[in-house]
Parts: sequence; C-alpha cells; structure tokens
Amino acid sequence: MRRWLNTGLTSWMVMATFATVVLLLVSADSYTHDYYDHYDSATFFASGKAWMSGLIPYVDFSDSKGPLLWLIYGAGYLLSPRTTLGVFWITCLVYAFIFWWLYKTASIYLDDKRQAMFAAMATAISVFFPVVRYETRAEDFALFFLVWALYHVCRLLHHDGGDAPRQLFRASVVLAVGMAATLLIKYNVSAMLGVMALFVLYDAWRRHLGVWRHVGVMALTSVLVLAPFAIYMLAVGCLDDFVREYFVVNMEVVARQHARMGHPVNMLIAHRYTVGVYLLLNGLSALAIGLWVRRYRAFVVVAFLATVLLTVTNAFWLYYYAVCGIFVCFGVVALMRRLACRPMRLWALLAGATAVVAVVLAMHLCHDESWFFRDNAERKALYGYAYIMSQRTRPRIIYYNTCTSGFGIPVGSLPGCKYWTSQSGATQQMVDDQLQAIMRREADFVFSLKDYDKPAMFDSLGYHRYTNHSNLTMLLYSRDSLAAPPPGWHVTDLDVLLKRPVKVLAD
Repeated sequence: MRRWLNTGLTSWMVMATFATVVLLLVSADSYTHDYYDHYDSATFFASGKAWMSGLIPYVDFSDSKGPLLWLIYGAGYLLSPRTTLGVFWITCLVYAFIFWWLYKTASIYLDDKRQAMFAAMATAISVFFPVVRYETRAEDFALFFLVWALYHVCRLLHHDGGDAPRQLFRASVVLAVGMAATLLIKYNVSAMLGVMALFVLYDAWRRHLGVWRHVGVMALTSVLVLAPFAIYMLAVGCLDDFVREYFVVNMEVVARQHARMGHPVNMLIAHRYTVGVYLLLNGLSALAIGLWVRRYRAFVVVAFLATVLLTVTNAFWLYYYAVCGIFVCFGVVALMRRLACRPMRLWALLAGATAVVAVVLAMHLCHDESWFFRDNAERKALYGYAYIMSQRTRPRIIYYNTCTSGFGIPVGSLPGCKYWTSQSGATQQMVDDQLQAIMRREADFVFSLKDYDKPAMFDSLGYHRYTNHSNLTMLLYSRDSLAAPPPGWHVTDLDVLLKRPVKVLAD
C-alpha cells in the first residue's frame, strides 16, 4: 500500500478526489449551491460568455480583470452554457493540482508520504476559510500558479537532491509562466512571484550558474506566454484598449476607492479577530518551517510577508487575503516533525481527511446562503426574474448602480454595454456609459439597487418594473412588457440540485 501511494499518478488522484469532494460541498458553483450567491464570479462568467459569443474584450465589454481569467470562464461556459458546472469542474482540476503541489512541497520536509498528504489536506481549512473565500474568484486561479512556483522554489532552496542546474532552470521557467499568467489574471500576484524570483536569481549567483542566463530564461518564457494574447488583441484591434482599461483605468478606479473608503488596512483592523487570526496562523506556520531547514531559513517567511504586504495595499474586500492561506501547510509539517510522529497509517490518513472535510463543511454550513435545500423567498425572487428574462434569447443586461449577480447565468445573458456592471470606485465614464445605454434602450433588462432606485427615470423611458418582496437587494426593469411567473410556479430543490435550465422550466 505504501508503494501504491508513492506513485506520482496515484498521489495526484488522491489529491484530486479530496479537492473534488471539498469543492462539491462548499463551492458556490457546484451541484449543491444555487445562483443567488454569485457576484464577482457571475461577472467573470458573463465576460467569458461574451468573449466566446463573439464580443471583443475591453471594447464591447470590460471589467477590472485580465483576459486569462475570462478565457477560463469562457471555457466553463462552453462546457455548460446555462449553469456554473463547467466552471466547477475546471476549479476541481485546478485544486487537484494545488493540493498535489502542496503535498509535494510537504514531501520536501517529511519522509512519510501519508504525513505529507495530510499536511496538504489540512491546508484546506485555511484555503477554504469562508471569511476570505466564499465564491470562486481570480484568487483561486492565481493560487494555482503561486503554489506551483512555491513548490519549485522550496525544492531548489531546501532540498539537497543535487542537479542544481536543472532545478534552477525549472524554477525559472515555472516562475516566469506564473508571473506572465497572473499578469493576465490579477497582476499584484505577479509581484508576489517576483519576490520568489529574486531568491532563485540569488541562488543562481551563489552557485555561479549564471544570473543573467536565468533572467533570459524568465524573460523568454514570459514572452511565450504573453505572445498569443498580444497577437489576438492586435488581430482584433483591442490591444490599446486592453492596456488602457486593465492598467490605466484600473489604477484610477483603485485611487477612487482609496479616496472613498480609506486605506484597505482599515478592513483588516475591523476584522482582526477573524482575518487577523487567519493571517497570524499562516505567519506562524511560515516561521515554524525555518526551524527545520539549513539554508534559506527566511525564504518562506519573506514569501509570506510579501504576499500579505502586496495584498493589504489593495484589499478593500476580505477575499483578497485568500492567497495567504497556503502557508498553513508549513505549520502542519513543522508540527509533525516536532512531534516526531511514527509513519502514518492508512486509516489515520483517511480519518484525518474526513475530519478536514467535516471542519471545512461546518464552517461553510453557517456562512453560505445558497445551499440547494434553502427554498426561501430569495430563491423564488431569483427564479421569478429568470423566468421573465428567459422569454428573450440571450438577453442583454445592465447592472445599474450595483454589481453583477447570478440572475443572468441560467438564461444565457450577455453584457448590455461596455461597462455593464458597476464597480466600486467607478469613474464618471463608466456611469455615463450605463446611463446612455439605458437611455437608448439598448439593454433588454436593467437591474437596480432598491435603495438607489429611480422609478421616474425608468418609467419615462418605457421600462417595466418588476419588484420582489424578499431580501434580494435588486429589482428588475424590462424594456418590454413580459409575462410574470404564473401563480404557484416555483423551482424545487431537485431543479436546483440538477441545475435544470430555467427556460425549460418556464416552458
């Protein structure tokens, strides 16, 4: 059995099974959850859908994230056009590799492979801590590249396995792929990887293996990753729009957030008893591994501090801290070494994995509001709106003075204008773009916050108002008068669990 677990493919399958079970239970995209707890992820899904439907990114639609994130969600849309299940299965694949690389990282410091597996699995309690991770976002996919790079750098700096030139080359290539890819997702993670790259280059200098050679490897690899996106954008004529929207406009939006909300550290101070403890545990874990390594004792601590500092500068929302959760793995490793545990039995590994799943599930049972079995007024209102919108083929939607929600997912909606969803710190151009599209009646549907509703304006433009009497914060306006759900129509728990398309239900 020990030999069976030591094979690379089998260990990956164990981690993949574990990741899938956890995500099935806690992911907002899985079979066990409904659509009304989707916000940023609904924006990414709609953006990916728009791109796959022929709209040009940063010209016909725009948001604050990069094209690789939209490409991932676009693939999820192609797998399942009217549900989030495509994204769910992509996320399962991503987390299979995340936990596998955490396992391989733990294996650098632990001889027993089952202990290393448990260390990786236990990290799920931190990675899926619900205060910082309550839907699939850019941080989940950025974490893929962050953990991949962390493993290769730890192997280079802390493993005495020889073959330093090959390990240096691999670490350089992986870091370059990660920096380029995260630049196309959320570029502050690229800076986190850049800190790791400095350690790799220093190690190349210390070993006299050519610093500039590895700088060249990183530069060439990054170009190879970025080139396909640049070529596509040049071909469709949106490269300058990408640079302006993703970098220049984003910086202006962040500056406006700072002016309106103050420094993001205030968010951390306000949640010091939850996020503060979460960061403390990860920081102590990063510090603990330094007791067991002979070289580069400060690397993991510096990597953790860089991750936190590069996060807190822009963390207006708590989910920004999700990338910090992986460092708990080092704490579990250090604890096992300190206790001098005997080799872990298979039954102990299974019991430990079950306990981890139970803890993660318990944290999310109270926090998540979109479990499939919660047949409440919010679900009725959401599917009532979906019933109305399903009477239009691929309806165009604008979220006026509010962020995107999951309303449009089951009806195949598309963005109603370039800045179709409101951002925190939105510029005047973004506000005007929405207003002009609404005035010209270009959108089939407009969602508006109840607290900032303008019924007189919409009435003068001929929009029809559909309100709801639930805790949903939004109400719907339709360009045309459409049939409301008939009396007694509702969506059942089984409909939600099976992710049945609303259009079929409406028929």
